[in-house]
Formats: sequence, structure tokens, C-alpha cells
Amino acid sequence: MPAFALSKWYADCVDDQGAAAIVYHAELRWRAASLHYSSLLTRRPGHPAQVRYSLRKRPSPAMDGEHLKWNSTDWNAEGCWRELGASHREVLFKSDSGSLDWHCIAPRAAAKVQIGKEPAIEGWGYAEHLHLTVAPWQLPIRRLRWGRFVNSTDALTWIDWSGTYSRRVVYFNGSAMGGAEITDSDVTLTEDRATLSLDRGIVLRDGKLGSTALAMIPNLARLFPDSILNIRECKWLSRAVLSRPGQPDSVGMAIHEVVEWP
Repeated sequence: MPAFALSKWYADCVDDQGAAAIVYHAELRWRAASLHYSSLLTRRPGHPAQVRYSLRKRPSPAMDGEHLKWNSTDWNAEGCWRELGASHREVLFKSDSGSLDWHCIAPRAAAKVQIGKEPAIEGWGYAEHLHLTVAPWQLPIRRLRWGRFVNSTDALTWIDWSGTYSRRVVYFNGSAMGGAEITDSDVTLTEDRATLSLDRGIVLRDGKLGSTALAMIPNLARLFPDSILNIRECKWLSRAVLSRPGQPDSVGMAIHEVVEWP
């Protein structure tokens, strides 16, 4: 068994009005520690984002036939991602210390998340699974930009690492893109002469991980070094427009983030 092993699921759903649900599920094994973590971030139009957390051991999202399904008895919530299409998988980093395996299970899926008796959030969604066997503070990275844009016709996913080790992975409608320019506000595909413009209209989360995503984990300082707790993340929900020469604009919602190491 590796000294460090993290299995992390991410799945989201956004409707046409901008209501969004984001599911995180993680299992960490490191030294003598075993940690289970899950969260559910929801945002409805006109209201700030709300986040639910749990450290209870719960089943991870799982395939049921051709559907990806998730449920939480803690929050009386469930989600389903169907019509998954072609998946993508790459080893994003590998060294003697371990590796990072990225599996984009659903670049574009018809999705629905139901929480108790609240109105269901139903629209287009995305899902991925990361398996990490190298401690994240050992990754040679200073900044990460990640995002996904999904609508009824298009799916664009991007990962942009910079640091002493740089890596850029972009998939557009099932194909890997060889050239791209990525900022917080746009993604330009040089091969297709396509540009995705992001308005960064809604901030879903902003701050250091030690005070946001990881804040409810006990004994944080004993589990993680300052280099992890002081990582700053800003995550947006954007109205996005994909423009291509000679074609009508493709409009939809994007979830994207920038993560910066101290």
C-alpha cells in the first residue's frame, strides 16, 4: 500500500437558471490516519452558496449500469448522471513518489440532484474521479486552473498546471486539443479557433483551504502542512459563450476555478 492514497470524486449539475449542486466525496489514507469526507455545495438564484459537510463513512458515487449514482442519508439527497458519453483518462503526474490518475467519467451528462423536498436541480452535469498516491504538497505545482463547460451540444474540459512541472489537458467534444490558451476569464482553442468567454459572475467559494473546504476536519494542523492549508481557491459559476468562426454562439454554464499554492 502507498504511504499516501487519496480517492476523490467530483460531480456537478447546473440548470438553465443557474441553480447548481456540487458533490465531493473523498477517502484518504495516510500513515495511521484514515479519513472520510463528503460535502454538498448548492447555490440557487438570488441566494448565496450553502455547503453541507460530513466526516462519516459513506458509499462513494458508483456506476449503476450506464448511470452514475450518488446518495447521502445524512442530507436525504441523491444524484444521477446519465447519458455519460465517451470518458477520458490520463495520468497527469508520475514520479518515484507516486502518481495522479484523472478519470473524467462524464464530460457531459444529463443530471439531476434531489435534496429532501427542495426543488430538484436538473440540467447538464459533469463527473470525474481522481486517484492520488503522491502527497499533494509534494506536487511540483504553483497554480492550477480547472474548469468544465457543458450544454446540449458542447462539452469542454480543461486542466492547466504551472510550476516546475507544467501540464495542460484540454478535451473538446470528445477530442484532445493540442493547443490552448487559458486564463481565469477565457479558454482559446488554437486548432479550432474557438474561444470560451467566462463572465465569473458568481463566486461559489473563495479563500484558503484551511478555512473553507477543509475547515471542518479536526486536527488539521496535525494532518496537513501549512503549504496545503494556505492554498487559495476561487471557484466560479459563470455564464459562458463559446464562439467559433462561421457558427452560432454556443451558450451554457461553466464551473471553473483557480488554485494557487503559497
